[in-house]
Amino acid sequence: MFNEMKYVYAVYQHRSFSKAAKQLFVTQPTLSAMIRKVEESIGCPIFDRSTVPITVTKEGEFYIHSIEQIIAIQKSMTDYFQDIADLKSGVLSIGGSSYFCSYFLGEIIGQFKRRYPGIQINLQEGNIAQLKEGLQSSALDLILETALNAEDTNIQKFFLGTEHIILCVPASFSVNDRLKDYRLSFDDVRSQHYLEDAVPAVPLGELRDVPFLIMKKGNDMYQRSIGMCKRAGFTPKIAMQLDQLLTAFFIASSGAGAVFMRAELCRYLPSTDNMAFYKLNDQLATRPVYIACKKGRYISRAMRVFLEVAGAELER
Repeated sequence: MFNEMKYVYAVYQHRSFSKAAKQLFVTQPTLSAMIRKVEESIGCPIFDRSTVPITVTKEGEFYIHSIEQIIAIQKSMTDYFQDIADLKSGVLSIGGSSYFCSYFLGEIIGQFKRRYPGIQINLQEGNIAQLKEGLQSSALDLILETALNAEDTNIQKFFLGTEHIILCVPASFSVNDRLKDYRLSFDDVRSQHYLEDAVPAVPLGELRDVPFLIMKKGNDMYQRSIGMCKRAGFTPKIAMQLDQLLTAFFIASSGAGAVFMRAELCRYLPSTDNMAFYKLNDQLATRPVYIACKKGRYISRAMRVFLEVAGAELER
C-alpha cells in the first residue's frame, strides 16, 4: 500500500509518468500499470491523462491529500524516535529564498552543525509558493521567509526579527542634488546609523520622474514597492522587472534606475559610491522575518534546537 502511494505521489509531483518513472528507477509501463491498479482499487481515476502536463482529478485531489497526511504522520513518528537517539543522527530540511540561503542561513547552519554534526541539513531554495508547498507536503521542516501573513492559518510562525527596506538611487541621477539633505552613504546604511530618529526620511514623491527597477509580480517586494510609491502620490515608471533583488541592485548601480532594497544586504556587499541611499518613512518599509513550520506537526528536537540557535520566538 505505501509503495503504491509512493508511485502515485511521484507522478503528482512531476506531473509526468516518464519523469516519475526515472526518479523511481522503474520503467514507464511498470509505473503506468501500478497507477491503473490503484485507480481500479479505489474505483476512480486519479490523473487526467488528456492534459499536458497531466492534472489531478477531483477524486485524485482527495487521494493526494490523504497521502500527504500519511507522510506527515510518518515523518512525525520518525522525528520522535530520532529525538530519543539524542540527535546523533537524522535529517533536517530547511527552505528559504535565494537571499536567505545565500546570506543568512549559512551562519545559523554552521552553529547548528558544530553542536550536532550527526544531523544532516538539506537546504532548498525556492519562492514563497514552493516553500509553503514544501511545508504542507512535509518535504521541508522549516522555512525562513518574510512574506507570511495572518491568512497562512496552516503555518506556525516563529518571529526572528525585522528587516528594513531602503531606496537606492544611482549617484549620477540629478535628483540626488535636490535630496542632498536626505542622502545617505553606504556606510550609513551598513552601520545602521540611518535608523536613528534624527535621520530624516526622504519625501518619496520627489522620485516620481525617476525610472525604477521593480521585482516581478508575486514577489512581496513588488507589492511593497508599488504600494509605497502610490501612497507617496505616484505610480512608478518601471524600467525593468526582475526576479532577484541582488541582480536588480547591481543593474541599478550601473545607472539603470532606482531600486527598493533590503538594507541588511549592505552587510554582505562591497562598499560603493555608485549609489545614493535613502531612508523611507512608510510602514511598508519594514517587514517581519519568520522561521515557520507546518501547524500541528510534531516539532522535533532538531527543529527546536535550530530555532534556538537562530534566536526565533514563537509568535503569540
